[in-house]
Amino acid sequence: MIARFTEQEVKTLLALPRPDTKAMADDAERRAVDNRVAALVELIHGAPVKAVATRYRLHRKTLRRMLRLVSQPGLDGSLMGFSVCIPGLRLVDLRPRITGIPESGHAHAMTRLVEAIPELHQLIMRFTGALPARTQTSPAFDRLYKDMKRALKAAGLEQHYPLTTRDQGRRALSTFINRERTRRAEIAMTHAAPPKLTRLSDLLTIEPFDEVQFDAHWIDAKGLVVAVPLADGTYTRSPISGLWLLAKVDAGSRCCMAWSLVVGPSYDELDLLRTLASSLLPWQPRNLRGLRLAYLPNAWMPSAEGLPPRPLQSSMDNFSAHIAKHARRTMLNYQLGIYHFGVSGIPETRAVIEAFFKRMEEEVLRFLAGGFEPATKDRTEQRVSSRRASDYPVFLDLLENFVDVAITTYNVSPNGQMNNRSPREIIERFISGGGLVLRSTRSAMDARDLTRFRVEVTVRGSKKTGVLPHVNYGYATYRSEKLNARWDLIGRSFHGYVDDGDARILQLLDEAGLPYVTLHALPPYARTPHTLEMRRRAEQWRRGRRTGLQGIDDAIEAYHADVRERARSMKWAADAVASGAVPAASRTGKSAPSLAADSLGGLPPRGGPVRLR
Repeated sequence: MIARFTEQEVKTLLALPRPDTKAMADDAERRAVDNRVAALVELIHGAPVKAVATRYRLHRKTLRRMLRLVSQPGLDGSLMGFSVCIPGLRLVDLRPRITGIPESGHAHAMTRLVEAIPELHQLIMRFTGALPARTQTSPAFDRLYKDMKRALKAAGLEQHYPLTTRDQGRRALSTFINRERTRRAEIAMTHAAPPKLTRLSDLLTIEPFDEVQFDAHWIDAKGLVVAVPLADGTYTRSPISGLWLLAKVDAGSRCCMAWSLVVGPSYDELDLLRTLASSLLPWQPRNLRGLRLAYLPNAWMPSAEGLPPRPLQSSMDNFSAHIAKHARRTMLNYQLGIYHFGVSGIPETRAVIEAFFKRMEEEVLRFLAGGFEPATKDRTEQRVSSRRASDYPVFLDLLENFVDVAITTYNVSPNGQMNNRSPREIIERFISGGGLVLRSTRSAMDARDLTRFRVEVTVRGSKKTGVLPHVNYGYATYRSEKLNARWDLIGRSFHGYVDDGDARILQLLDEAGLPYVTLHALPPYARTPHTLEMRRRAEQWRRGRRTGLQGIDDAIEAYHADVRERARSMKWAADAVASGAVPAASRTGKSAPSLAADSLGGLPPRGGPVRLR
């Protein structure tokens, strides 16, 4: 026996942690590590190197290296210990022992150069672009290479490495960046990142109405069609883009608080705001008379009793409709609470509402005509519904009745994730146990404000030329009888709002935010109720016509008639008819009177030429 260490050093070395060979997948590697560990233990106790090499079939140089490094400090400052028994493990500092600018290319030459020139080091550390490959160039790397040459020439190193190589250091720079990225990745793999608190559930137990999750789901149904009326009173079937189910689900109870259906290839911020607004209004059962549908006796929504509950936090992804300027500003002022915008395409961050959509698909939606189960890695697409969608046109009002019955049934059905308790049972038990639910008497007013557009307009007109005071907004002219003689308001700016449901009315507010005067749109946008989006489309349609609106006193109805005609062959037009944005049939009988018909009432006739617009 050879006394290589003191008794205390032997105890310290033998107490060091040993490699976890149970986690190794390769049996040969596991046996090799266990063999080296047993050999190193005998060497620490003082066994001769030659005898240990013969017994464990290891090279004597390997054993001497292990014995020399076992008590040396590692890169992290602690003893290397039994980590020296892992084959191929780098245990020494890879940085070059010689510093300074290299004269020629050799091992660690590029590393020495980067460490010697701080400007070059900063350029390389900031570079995050792709490296060039044999079949693909990298403009970002080309710019970095030019910056490197400029920095080396500024330091007077034109005749030094790497500018003296055949490619003037291009390959050396690419290789260095690649090795540096690999080294960083290995360091990141060996150090566990500290846990991050990114969700509300990481901080506290989620109770009912602490957090709600909003998202939209594309309904799995193929070949959906809508019935488009023809001039002879019959109908033709036209395909539509598809259906979306928008939902707002409480994370604490799994209860669906609001929902809506959208027809089209996507949805926008207005659909989002309408869905949120519906959760702030009392729920009322729909009229199902004459339909083969019926609510359960205990059918329920959270807003069915008393004031609707208000959540503390709303979570949704960063889809464009969710982060639109109008949507964020409106939610901030009237939906209230905390907003968390996660990354889209990661359903795990909103697992509650994804589970809700999955259950609705498996138990309800896929049984609609044309319903199917999408293909996965393990199986092909599976047809669920035996009915063809082309035989059952979409009537949105009837489909909404069906979905309302299904969701109110879901709210009172047992949920396996909540110990077979229904969402209604969880909420009622929470409230009876003294749980605090935020409610507000302003919920109805907030719901109304969620569907309004806040605008700032300027009163126009000219007393000299006889142009009455009016306001231009959204391709329409607004006027009121009360403004006819108010020449003093010309040039003055006002804040106001336009209701999403009827853009024919513009309400101006005074400096205190109170209603000042109500303006009405003039023809051709004065007769048929419409939204700002519908008016924008009608204006685009009008400008695309060669004859403009000549002979047309109602641009909205004329646009609707053209959309119904196009719905036979165009999906976007069929979507508009299916969603109800465009009536399926033209108005019959006498048209509704214009809201601006009395805008000249009480005004005495003026002398001289007068321009009205």
